[in-house]
Amino acid sequence: MIKTIIDNNVTYAKIIRSNFSKDENTFFTDKNDEIQFGVLNYRKNYKTGAHYHGHIKSKKNRTDEILMFQKGSARIDFYNEVGAYIVSSVVNAGDIVIIYLGGHNIVYLEDTRIFMIKPGAYDSSSDKTRIIGTNNTELIIEN
Repeated sequence: MIKTIIDNNVTYAKIIRSNFSKDENTFFTDKNDEIQFGVLNYRKNYKTGAHYHGHIKSKKNRTDEILMFQKGSARIDFYNEVGAYIVSSVVNAGDIVIIYLGGHNIVYLEDTRIFMIKPGAYDSSSDKTRIIGTNNTELIIEN
């Protein structure tokens, strides 16, 4: 199952639930997105053939990220690009979150291990813009 976080016809994130299963190769991102993510299925003894990937010049306008939850759980609050709250969603071990736009806040509900994928290079000291004035008093939590 895939849950898409949309506000005013803009996609902010996708959550690929741990129960997602499809035998075909599936990309969750669009070919023009800043980051590419998909699941590939190959039959035993299939060979890709020796190859390398060339360098593609990219004009990164944002830092997309992919969070892969190995263990634990969290609530992710999603915000649009001007900091207005959209919705919250609980994610669990095995879920994968692709964050495209806007802001987010993650509240870890238990000890959690995630794998994070971001395009580099980035400077962790200047990578974040804080959203000021959010109070999360009226969260809309979707599972």
